[in-house]
Amino acid sequence: MPRLTRKTGLARNLHLTPEPSLPMAHVQHERPLRIALVTEYYYPHLGGVCEHVHFFAREARRYGHQVDIITSHMPGARPEPHVIRIGTSQSVYANGSQARVTIGVGLRRQLRRVLKQGRYDIVHVHSPLSPVLPMLAIEEAECPVVGTFHTYFDRSVGYTVGRRYFQHRLDLLKAAIAVSHSTTIALNRYFEANWTIVPNGIDTSVFHPDVPKPDTIRDDVPTILFLGRFDPRNGLTTLIESFQKVRGRNRKAQLVVVGDGPLRKHYYRAAGGDPDIRFVGSVLGERPGYYAHSAIYACPTTKASFGITLLESMACETPVVCSDILGFRDVVKHEREALMIPCGDTGALADSLVRLLDDETLRLRLGKRGRFEAQQYSWERVTETVLDIYAAVLGRTTAQE
Repeated sequence: MPRLTRKTGLARNLHLTPEPSLPMAHVQHERPLRIALVTEYYYPHLGGVCEHVHFFAREARRYGHQVDIITSHMPGARPEPHVIRIGTSQSVYANGSQARVTIGVGLRRQLRRVLKQGRYDIVHVHSPLSPVLPMLAIEEAECPVVGTFHTYFDRSVGYTVGRRYFQHRLDLLKAAIAVSHSTTIALNRYFEANWTIVPNGIDTSVFHPDVPKPDTIRDDVPTILFLGRFDPRNGLTTLIESFQKVRGRNRKAQLVVVGDGPLRKHYYRAAGGDPDIRFVGSVLGERPGYYAHSAIYACPTTKASFGITLLESMACETPVVCSDILGFRDVVKHEREALMIPCGDTGALADSLVRLLDDETLRLRLGKRGRFEAQQYSWERVTETVLDIYAAVLGRTTAQE
């Protein structure tokens, strides 16, 4: 086990908040750590967990650590260095959304072999109490395990029925991280843990205002942007109805929809062939351009643990209109960098869209403040905090040996 020296105090109870003066950990290791990130969600699946895993791995490697991502095979996945795939990813409906689980023969044996061959110092599981790979990793790891919880939910039948089972797995974690206060609220209904809040990060060198404009963004009318999976809780139907109300008030605008999913035909029908509603499918590299060259980012999501897309929009100086939900209140404030509206209220959403379309000064003010706030969530800061948690865990483990 590597011995650690550190420049600052432990981050065990640190709640990372967007304050410029926040003291961050700078961890020095006598040798690079071997880190395994275990997740059901990785590219080509798109979502907040994938982004979190990818960018943390990138930053940790910049610190000189070896980071492997352990996930499953899925259609469209390409071989990548330090990405280890076992089993097959299966899409399932859970928690009001499309989730993923890994299926296959001998998964436990395969994962045990991968973890043994990797000789890891830390195994970091994402969504630790979700089947299959994260829970297997908790049980099979021969080194300390850290877990990050990403999800807000109203209730869970599974957690109610299997509370003891899941609490035991949670107790095996050497550190329990949550991406937001709202995530801890959901989990505290069922479990007890000493939570450390470390939010998602944002790459402000990629998401910024000065990026090329995608061809699908028109110059003749303002663009309202939707970006997300075609998932009922992301509120695209609400936005389409609100956009039609905006058009009914004689405001010129285009709604650009970035995303995809099994429900695409449903949303195509909801758009009714409106020529000013443009579906462009899933994009990855061009996302900053869509944010930066839109007048408004609209996010009428009804359930979220953290507003990562809000941060992406803010980093591009694009003002936000979003639902007033717990997970978003951790990131934005009404009238500071966003206009917040009641969930599912098409009239309130239309009113806020019209207000921003009519008021360029307000758009600029919200956008500038958003860029400032987003810069406090850099991946460098987030990664340093997680590495500090590793230091605390490994230091306690070494002391116990």
